[in-house]
Amino acid sequence: MKVRYLLSFGLLFILFLWWKPLDASACSCVALPPPKKALTEADAVFSGEVVEIIENGKHIVRGKGKTIHFKVDEVWKGIDESEAVVTTGLDTEGCGFPFEKGKKYLVYASMGDMYVANTLTTTICRRTTEFAYATEDLTVLGEGQEVSSLKEDKGETTLPIWPFVLFILGLVAIFIGFRYKKSQKNACR
Repeated sequence: MKVRYLLSFGLLFILFLWWKPLDASACSCVALPPPKKALTEADAVFSGEVVEIIENGKHIVRGKGKTIHFKVDEVWKGIDESEAVVTTGLDTEGCGFPFEKGKKYLVYASMGDMYVANTLTTTICRRTTEFAYATEDLTVLGEGQEVSSLKEDKGETTLPIWPFVLFILGLVAIFIGFRYKKSQKNACR
């Protein structure tokens, strides 16, 4: 009988040593800031349609969450490309925003390491919302800039011509130098 108790106790002890509690996560947010303050606090504010959602992994410390790819329509801050990539949690329990492919959103994001190192990140604790429900924000923010007009504002043009001109001038100088050297060589004969 004693052996039975010792065996049971030993088995429970071994199971206890191997047992690992499941990761727990919960998200708790304070009240959302007003749109102007949220704009100031964010590194990027834009509207766009979700074109792709990629799960980064569920059990890797720096790889939790999802990566969301957007086709950007309008920008209020921080984006100057027609595409943006933002990370968020896998689900709302992990503070992740429940993005859906094909839907348009107003996104407030900040650079951080919460889900993936050094990426724009948003959570349910930010003012990010489906675009159809963003009327208060859009009223306060006003009209954003279209991505195409941002590129024009930056003065992006085709490749500058001066490197090509310098290259041609260099070739001409080399050619003239060889001709001069050849004429000096012929004059000495």
